[in-house]
Amino acid sequence: MNGIVYLLCAAAGLLCTALLTLGARRTRSRMLVWSAICFGLLAASNIVMVLDALVFPGAALWPVRHGLSLLAVGSLIYGLIMEER
Repeated sequence: MNGIVYLLCAAAGLLCTALLTLGARRTRSRMLVWSAICFGLLAASNIVMVLDALVFPGAALWPVRHGLSLLAVGSLIYGLIMEER
């Protein structure tokens, strides 16, 4: 059951990334680009969580997962600070 939830979270993150990327292409908004980067990194973090929990249960992949999450939030914060108008 946990695996299904992890996979759905990863799929939702990838869907948000795709929709934000399409919106950024259409409107040329740099804030949407930063948001797409954030959601892409969060989706990658969820994929690593699936690998950590289901594929390699004994491996310690939590530093990679937390690093990706930190990069995701950092990229969004950078975009919010640098793209103020």
